[in-house]
Amino acid sequence: MPSSIAGSLAGELLSIVFNSFGGHEPLPTIYLGLLTTAPINYFYGGAEVENASIGRLAITNNLTNFPSSETIGLVTRKVNGTILNFGTAGSALSFVAFGFYSTATGTGGSWLGGGSFTVPLNFASGATVSIAPGGIAIALNTASVGGCSGYVCRKMLDLAFGAVAYPNPSHFGAYFTTAPNYATGLDGVEPTVGGYSRVATVNQGGINGGNEQDFASSSLPTDSDIIFTNPTSDQGTVVAGGIFDAASGGNLLCGGDLAVPRNLVAGSTGVFFEVYSIQLRILAVA
Repeated sequence: MPSSIAGSLAGELLSIVFNSFGGHEPLPTIYLGLLTTAPINYFYGGAEVENASIGRLAITNNLTNFPSSETIGLVTRKVNGTILNFGTAGSALSFVAFGFYSTATGTGGSWLGGGSFTVPLNFASGATVSIAPGGIAIALNTASVGGCSGYVCRKMLDLAFGAVAYPNPSHFGAYFTTAPNYATGLDGVEPTVGGYSRVATVNQGGINGGNEQDFASSSLPTDSDIIFTNPTSDQGTVVAGGIFDAASGGNLLCGGDLAVPRNLVAGSTGVFFEVYSIQLRILAVA
């Protein structure tokens, strides 16, 4: 299984970004467990070690233990910033994966995410069970043709693992004659003629769990189509749309290519985006 956050956590984080209600409250402490079998999907953890000497490790949720996320290419990831010491192995142990949890034991707790190690971690009886800084990572992917931007992925990971506040942003619909880089949010070209301007949207879209094997998803942050002013002069061919957190400038939150590009000439009518799905995709960490 790739390294990922849990589907339920993804839904909570998307609610922070794309809804005016609900969302994720960062945990003061996160618990890390070492697993003898890998998680089977994004909604369920694997088997933890059955050894009285090794339990879940309590980790204070801050930027010391979970340094700020980084986006490299299409992957946004966060690694541990400190050594993680579980204690002394009471017998020979082998771990193939890790998992984050909301509680010290499985009773009443939530699976927050996890992933497989590149190679199993083996410890002899009496050895110190520890993981060096950077030894574990949790990641989100920005689809190359659209989805949540790298900016949003960093904000979500820093909220969940680091407890960095991220208030619900404003939302403004936009369209592009040149699609942006969805990971960086840069290089998109919006029309500058024909009375074009971004349109404020109502951030009350619904959240659903998506396909548990692939992604969690959020509907577009509006209860209705995003309707733009009809162009008064030719604006060119629109190839993509997106949501920003400001009426001009600002940060791209999400976006995607249009299935069918549209040529907007003077007098074009019915210029709008239909409600569609924003996908928070999960990707393995190399």
